[in-house]
Amino acid sequence: MRTRFSWKQLKLFIPIALIGLILIQSGQELKDLSLATAFTTLKQLTGWEQFTLILLGGFAVLTMTGYDYFLLRSLHIELPKRKIVQTAWITNSMNGMFGFGGVIGIALRTSLYRPYTDTKRLLRAIGWMTPTLISGLSILSIGVLLGIFPAGGLIGTKPWIWPVLLAVSAMLPFYLFVTSRRSNIGWSTLLGYTMTSLAEWVTAGFVAIYALTLLDGSASFVQLFGVFIVATVVGVVSLVPGGAGTFDLLYLVGMTQLGIHQDIVLSSLIIYRFVYFVVPFLIGLFLAALAFGDQVVKQIEYRPIIGSSYEIGTVVWRVVSRTLARIGRLTGSLIALMSSLLIWFQTLLPSVTPLYEVNRWFEWIGTLFLLSAGLLMFLSVYGMYVRTKRTLWLLNTAFILATIGVIARGLNLFETFVVIGFAMFVWLTRKRHVRYRSILTTGRLIRSLIYVLLYVGTHALLLQSFAGTDDLFFTSHQAGWLTTFVLLLTSIVASVLLLLFDRWKRPALGEAYDEHRIRQFQATQPTSSSFDLAHMADKRFYMNEAGDACLLFATTRNHAIVLGDIQGEKQAATSLLTRFIEDADRIGYIPLFYQITPNWMPRLHDAGFTFFKLGEEATIDVSAFSLSGKKRANMRSLYNQFEKKGITFDIVCEPSLLLLQELKDISDEWIGNRNEKGFSLGFFDYETLTRYPIALLRDADGVAVAFISLLRGDRTLSIDLMRSKNDAPTGSIEMLILHIIEWARAEGYDHVGLGVAPLAAVGEQTFSHWPERVAADIFENISYIYPFSGLRQFKQKFKPSWEGRYLAFRQRRKLLPSILRTARLISRKR
Repeated sequence: MRTRFSWKQLKLFIPIALIGLILIQSGQELKDLSLATAFTTLKQLTGWEQFTLILLGGFAVLTMTGYDYFLLRSLHIELPKRKIVQTAWITNSMNGMFGFGGVIGIALRTSLYRPYTDTKRLLRAIGWMTPTLISGLSILSIGVLLGIFPAGGLIGTKPWIWPVLLAVSAMLPFYLFVTSRRSNIGWSTLLGYTMTSLAEWVTAGFVAIYALTLLDGSASFVQLFGVFIVATVVGVVSLVPGGAGTFDLLYLVGMTQLGIHQDIVLSSLIIYRFVYFVVPFLIGLFLAALAFGDQVVKQIEYRPIIGSSYEIGTVVWRVVSRTLARIGRLTGSLIALMSSLLIWFQTLLPSVTPLYEVNRWFEWIGTLFLLSAGLLMFLSVYGMYVRTKRTLWLLNTAFILATIGVIARGLNLFETFVVIGFAMFVWLTRKRHVRYRSILTTGRLIRSLIYVLLYVGTHALLLQSFAGTDDLFFTSHQAGWLTTFVLLLTSIVASVLLLLFDRWKRPALGEAYDEHRIRQFQATQPTSSSFDLAHMADKRFYMNEAGDACLLFATTRNHAIVLGDIQGEKQAATSLLTRFIEDADRIGYIPLFYQITPNWMPRLHDAGFTFFKLGEEATIDVSAFSLSGKKRANMRSLYNQFEKKGITFDIVCEPSLLLLQELKDISDEWIGNRNEKGFSLGFFDYETLTRYPIALLRDADGVAVAFISLLRGDRTLSIDLMRSKNDAPTGSIEMLILHIIEWARAEGYDHVGLGVAPLAAVGEQTFSHWPERVAADIFENISYIYPFSGLRQFKQKFKPSWEGRYLAFRQRRKLLPSILRTARLISRKR
């Protein structure tokens, strides 16, 4: 079957083919290029020259405001000039960095202008405006073809550029012809778009050429501008954002043909990219974080599809709209990251001319302060994304260090601009930092140390490579030892500081065990028997002000794991769920819900949780249970045997310490070398066990041979600790359970819970979730680690009813870490 060559395939092929062609033809000419020498060349710039370059780059981006001005005028929309400039800057700076065929520009303009006009009309106007973005480049291409801006040397060696220039030159007349026939755009608007485009490319060329001349790259202006136009045309046609790669390589080749040294050209390219793309993008992020506030985000969340599919595509818009909904958080992270990288780059050039002269060694100390500030900014990237208040403390320290560093280095204007700009952004967005902190886990600590070593290590290695070019630095051998020492010292200091910072004034979630309040809640509200585990005092509780809803939980690392369902009045319990999740998130914990019942699954699903089946809990209906009948013959026989041996049963509701000392020997014998479990299970503790009824089995001499502690709930009694001597009569635990059922019936309980059988009835269906299928294999085959199936078979003797118990975890979190965190909490050493 014949396959059509689609436009999508062509768009992928063009940039790859162009870059490959340029690399092949330019490889010989660029073989002597030295990046280190290019960095050294940048030292020639004075602080004032850096400042003027940034101003010129900003002015070049500002000229593109004309697109938005004429767009709004064609739609008869009147907005304040400040709003137009802000939107234009955001759109054009981000479109310059990412591009994606203009989709970023379409999406951003649609989001910001949509409240002021009809969406379909707005999208149609933007669609007709978008092609005019290269109309000015089309005019300049005609200038190259006519020899006004000569680039014959470059075109002569690369003859494939001719058809590209011809195609771009023809775009403007073709667009004007089509527009005049098929749209109602006025000629004044078209002329405005075209003049704006011409101003955009001319000012961009001025930025590139000005950077070149500052670094002593001398040649005729019209020749320089001709090379810039040709390189820009090829970069735009390649469809790569900013023409990255294609523009740079062709620009390098063209300028070297004019007799300018390669290192100077590369240095000027670095400056051009920085002042025309990176700095405006940083400012655009700053403005976007302010512009995309709650109103815009809500519009995107509630109306994710704006415009019909033929205009920008439903799928594309969904992706872009979700991205815009997070832009307020992403911009903070990106600004922190880029500010730290800019400082990292600046400190590689300590001899850049400052506003006033300082001692060289004093300048070097300032460099260390500034680099330390950049490292703190680098470590704050995640905190800026999750918006924690502790990140603000970290950044305040960074700003103090940066201020000292900038002053010590002679008050370089560019460094001052970066530090003050980032400080202003943090100050303006400080109220959006609503979380208190983000907990430092072992994994995050290791990742942070890797980032620290990369940040410091690459900096040290590059300084080492520059050691022979500046008398400020050490010899290559000394620099190698210094690099090793700095990395070792940095890793140790960073580890200590990160750990101290994490543990300093750590806020508490919920409240510690309070017997009076827990007893009062149990007396006034219906509770499950698992809630009685609160008296083991190894968990905290979270209760509302009215005292009619409560949950139990424990923390491990950055997780807050809730045991069972939230207890209390239904509406109050649902409200408590929301409040607990919000408080946990504010303090930095990830909530998990362990052993929840099917009754709570809908409410947790609505809160964004997904589920894994842990197993099933066995429950005996006391009123229906009887030892009569053929199926209970073995139990009746066992019951009679124990009576004949004189073994007696007793329930002690308030066990004394003397009794517990006797039971401790049984417990130790039962446990052996294993560790006590906890959290969802009881454990042997003298103080806590005095709060629970204990069922005892005594031999004919009155010596205890087995015991079970009991948990009390609303009309439900559940077994917890089950311990027996190694020489206890066979079936002692089974006999204890039979007596407990009888005692529960006499005391007015409706049910007796036998506890959860882990992994019971998990993954048995053909189309069960894959993790549950794996759990089923474990249940059926790995008995030497834990007797999963044996435990279920033991409980099945009593013919109980079974109900599933589930682990609820946040949908964006992974299952395995959630299970491991819970298992570690249960197995924590007591």
